[in-house]
Amino acid sequence: MGPADGRPPCPLDSAILFAPAGELVPVALEALDQGGTLAVAGIHLSDIPALDYQRHLFRERTLTSVTANTRADGEELLRLAAELEVRPSVTTYPFSAVDRALEDLARGRFAGAAVVTAPAGP
Repeated sequence: MGPADGRPPCPLDSAILFAPAGELVPVALEALDQGGTLAVAGIHLSDIPALDYQRHLFRERTLTSVTANTRADGEELLRLAAELEVRPSVTTYPFSAVDRALEDLARGRFAGAAVVTAPAGP
């Protein structure tokens, strides 16, 4: 975790900006890798500063907006996902193997999401 305008440790394939702060759009675009996509998902957004093509959009980066969704839209998405039998791909690591999980993530050794589980409580 870092400041909202901080740089990630490596270029991102994609990012979603939920903050209603237009000044973060160029920051997020700069954090994208070649061919990366930034989705601006806020219902309201302050003005976006001028973009520099070379710094923010060059190398086939994509900037897109997302239409606001309702609770009913979310329920419909979940119903459709169940109907289509969409299943997440999850790799689980015990808390004691956080280092291995991070290494596997860095090396692309799993598809989908990684979940670190906490040790059982007393």
